[in-house]
Amino acid sequence: MMFKNGLRIWLTIVTVGLSISFASAQNQQLSQADSVDLQSMLSSPRRALHTFIYWQQESHERPGLVAATMKLADAPRSEKLGLARKLLMVLDSRGLIVEFNQVPGNPAYTDSLSGLQQYTPFPRALPKVSLVRTDREWVFSRATIDAIPDIYRSTFSVFVDVVLDNLPAYMKDTWLGIRIWQYFAVFAWLLIGLVLRKLFEYILQNYANRLTQKTRSQWDDRFVKIVEKPAGFTFAMLFYWATYSNLMLSVNVNYYISTFFEVAVSLGIVWLLYNFSDILSDYLTSLTTQTESKLDDQLVPLIRKTLKIFIVVLGILIVLQNQGINVASLLAGLGLGGLAFALAARDTLANFFGSITIFLDKPFQIGDWVKTNSVEGTVEEVGFRSTRIRSFYNSLISVPNAKMADAEVDNLGLREYRRLKTVLNLTYSTTPEQMEAFVEGIKAIIRANKYMRKDFYEVHFNNFGPHSLDVLVYCFLKVPSWSDELQQKHNFFVEILRLAKDIGVEFAFPTQTLHVDSFYGEQPRQVGERHSEEELAGSVYAFGPNGEKSRPEGPKLHHDGHEVDFSVNADTKTRGS
Repeated sequence: MMFKNGLRIWLTIVTVGLSISFASAQNQQLSQADSVDLQSMLSSPRRALHTFIYWQQESHERPGLVAATMKLADAPRSEKLGLARKLLMVLDSRGLIVEFNQVPGNPAYTDSLSGLQQYTPFPRALPKVSLVRTDREWVFSRATIDAIPDIYRSTFSVFVDVVLDNLPAYMKDTWLGIRIWQYFAVFAWLLIGLVLRKLFEYILQNYANRLTQKTRSQWDDRFVKIVEKPAGFTFAMLFYWATYSNLMLSVNVNYYISTFFEVAVSLGIVWLLYNFSDILSDYLTSLTTQTESKLDDQLVPLIRKTLKIFIVVLGILIVLQNQGINVASLLAGLGLGGLAFALAARDTLANFFGSITIFLDKPFQIGDWVKTNSVEGTVEEVGFRSTRIRSFYNSLISVPNAKMADAEVDNLGLREYRRLKTVLNLTYSTTPEQMEAFVEGIKAIIRANKYMRKDFYEVHFNNFGPHSLDVLVYCFLKVPSWSDELQQKHNFFVEILRLAKDIGVEFAFPTQTLHVDSFYGEQPRQVGERHSEEELAGSVYAFGPNGEKSRPEGPKLHHDGHEVDFSVNADTKTRGS
């Protein structure tokens, strides 16, 4: 019995000794393996970041390797792992994806700006987080380790930590790759954002409007109305952008969420500035309405369109720049195709510079009656590309500004006087006295009309026509518009009709008179009175120089025994066109 008991004790001691030896050898082997791993896994910034992220995943955790990246921290291993875990949560929740192919793989990497062996993975988002080289290993700097608690607190709300610590275990289970509590958190997060937007717009609608109604100016009322929608949208997007990290979703999901709301905030600001351009346009309109020129009224819509295009283009460039796209190189690339673009847009550019020429030269204004070789009508609008003219049969004609700037434009709207030229046809039964009375009567009508030019007009018995005696009427109206011109022509012609009726003359129309001669045997019909040669010679002499019937300046009419002279003083006449 004693032998058996001694044998058992001896076997137990041998077994324990072998186990201890085996465990010691295994631990020594693992320690050597970790040492070999650290030499390679921290050899460059790329390897160090990979070690920090990869070995914290749930399926293959190696705390020793992770803690080694925090070797500069004066803390126990558990605290180092806690710091590493917080930093990884910050990267994931902010959607900061490490592009390993862009991280330097050179063990001797040196920052070109500072000249130090230091690498900052996210210089814009996390400038305080950097790796440094020490003892041939790349690890997180001491400044990074000291900043991790503050970075964590700025990323996650204290309220979220308190809620997570008190959640039941089943709420932390995953379904479709997302934890149960995160479904409720996303719903509450979206709801809070919408409520805050409505609350913000309500404050603008009520309290801001109350303040603006107390002022005399209308611009502040217009301002509040303009900014209400874009400001509410921007406020909500800012809330979402500032708080999405508390959802603690995966890094890929957070990357897209961050990008979306960053772009949304930029678009909200562009929307706000876009609406501001309307306020500026209204202000400029109030200034241009006080001027006499109408072309500056059309310049305001042109400025508004240009400003809106500028704001949109600038907003797109800012969004692209914020997304890491090098706008300068993009513009340089566009410059390479500038020649082809210029050739393709040659007509567009020509029309644009044509519009600038029109605004600088001012050949016409809005509302002017213009006439070119191809179009005639009233100018309604001058745009970037074309000038819109309303024809007299009410169609709208668009003329490219390049052609409009080069064309010979007859601006009938800038006339000081509007010419009236017509020929009145009187019948051949009109006597010389009636003709003279008719001509002088028209001159009297012109002098009586306040819309007629008084210093120059011509009214004369001008021609013996094939069927009428022709009277030329050449005068000018001083009226502001085509409608007024038509009205005064109407009034003038009605006065002429009344004059003709009063004098007893008739207006002729194209006729042909057929005379059928009568034959009395061999004797022809006698035409006119028979006069001797001496009588005929006397008539010629009477109408000659100083003759008793001579009236080279025209016969004079008499009223109450006095000769009436309706002629215009030749010294005061000025020729018109």
